[in-house]
Amino acid sequence: MLESLLESNESIILDREGREYHLKVAGEEDQYFIAKLLYRNSEVGRIQCVFNPRGELVINDLFIHNDIIHTPPHLLAVLWRLLVKPKPIDYRQRGLGTHLLQFVIARYRQRGFKRIYGSLTQEDINNNPNLVKWYEKLGFQILPPSAENIETAVCGISMDLEEKSS
Repeated sequence: MLESLLESNESIILDREGREYHLKVAGEEDQYFIAKLLYRNSEVGRIQCVFNPRGELVINDLFIHNDIIHTPPHLLAVLWRLLVKPKPIDYRQRGLGTHLLQFVIARYRQRGFKRIYGSLTQEDINNNPNLVKWYEKLGFQILPPSAENIETAVCGISMDLEEKSS
């Protein structure tokens, strides 16, 4: 069951409150991977990764939107929207980023990738002060910036994907 889910290019996930989202693999080529989370046909989150020649996966971006205004389903709703300005919806703190990242980790661990890593910038941390703790909670090591990180990194994140034998 889990294996077929990991190989599938579309699945359904639930947030912490039981709402249904569609996880879609939007692109998987020789050099990159993109997965999107959709709610009511609107993209609410995305992860973008690049494959490197050493069998490693580099997280280029992972984000959950905090400012979505959904497209009305019919004309009456459009007219109502013109009168009443809806508040944007924040999809953070619902477990969606965790779902996206765990999906990618499991998918590429199963495919024999050795490691997943990325960079955190000050802007990332300012936008989400709990980001470093979140990555640690998911099993990532927090490392000083190195040559493999982007120029503006304040720290690196890294997780070994190879199964350890006892």
